[in-house]
Amino acid sequence: MIATSDSFPTTGILLDCGAIAHMFTNKQHFSMYVNSINEFVTVGGHNRIPVAGQGSVRFSTILPNGHLNITLHEVLHIPYLGANLISLGTLHYQGVSVKSLDDGLVLSQDGKELFRASLTGPTRTLYYVQYAPLRSGTAYLTSSPLSMHL
Repeated sequence: MIATSDSFPTTGILLDCGAIAHMFTNKQHFSMYVNSINEFVTVGGHNRIPVAGQGSVRFSTILPNGHLNITLHEVLHIPYLGANLISLGTLHYQGVSVKSLDDGLVLSQDGKELFRASLTGPTRTLYYVQYAPLRSGTAYLTSSPLSMHL
């Protein structure tokens, strides 16, 4: 389930159509965390990838008219994963709708835009979530189309 909350720094995040759950690689991304014992997943054809724990991940998304703080719950911590993944299937099951644009996707829930994912990279086949790695003591002022980072 998605909830708005305080922001939390993250590394790059990909929107994944095939992921069975939200999965992040580094424990520092979690705001709430519980260790897992004897839990495994299959990723990219590799069987029994260990799940170190699960919990909640917070980050701030960049929207055309500002930022929105998002919390993802029931996120798996998988240290051996190559990227942070947000499961599109999980979001869809939770009532998030997807709108396709020329340069990516817009995800919204109950008419409120949650985040955007841009189709970028050299092959233009991966959807990168537009987020702001906020740190304490950092301020952002955003006004479409200009932004200022203090």
